[in-house]
Amino acid sequence: MQRFSAVIVMVLVGVVALGSIGCVDEAKYNAVLLRNREQEKLLQEKEAEIARLNERVSARAEDALRMLQEKDDHLATVMRERDTIKAHFDELMAAYKQLAGGPWAAPGALPKEVAMGIQALAAEYPGLFEFDEATGRLRFAADITFDSGSNVVKANARTAITKLGGILAAPVAKDVTSEIVGHTDSVPVGKAATKALLQGLGKSQNNQGLSEARAEAVAEILVAAGVPATRISTRGVGSSQPMADNNTPDGQAKNRRVEIYLRG
Repeated sequence: MQRFSAVIVMVLVGVVALGSIGCVDEAKYNAVLLRNREQEKLLQEKEAEIARLNERVSARAEDALRMLQEKDDHLATVMRERDTIKAHFDELMAAYKQLAGGPWAAPGALPKEVAMGIQALAAEYPGLFEFDEATGRLRFAADITFDSGSNVVKANARTAITKLGGILAAPVAKDVTSEIVGHTDSVPVGKAATKALLQGLGKSQNNQGLSEARAEAVAEILVAAGVPATRISTRGVGSSQPMADNNTPDGQAKNRRVEIYLRG
């Protein structure tokens, strides 16, 4: 009996011991399981956050692409409008030039002797003027022909224009007409002496008045050389017909000019 009781006690002790061991393992397991569940929840939250960020990035990328496309479409529209406006402007300028006269207006052919005489004169005075036989245009560099702000023709230019008058006064040129056009750059007339000069001539005290005065000064030399005044006309256009950029000194020099258009 005592031995049986001892066995029972030993079994009970073992059971208790095993139960105790089982309780410890389950607690650890539960703790690990809890941490795993917390990590899983955090992972799900991060995945959801990543998904939201991807959606935002995709939406912004689509917006950016749409804006780029809109920009390209707008740019293409503006360029088409620019080309249309430019073409219309060119048409208007062509019509204006046709009405205003100039190298664009096809002149009657000059007599051969007249053209050859002017070509020889241009070679005699290099740099003073250019002669374009096809259009009948002589283009004088104003800075070589006149002093700044003056309508008085310089001596060298006066001699050349007098010789031109002799060519145009010859019988062979009896049907040749001359239109003298004065041009200026866009720099406003500022010299007091120039303004006084223009006022004395009854001209506007600006580039328009100066261009008129210079054209008339050239005409007076031709008339003095024997060309009938009835075959000469003059006009000034101021800075309205630039042939170069008025924002540069070189361009301004090119725009200061006097042109003579001869028509047979």
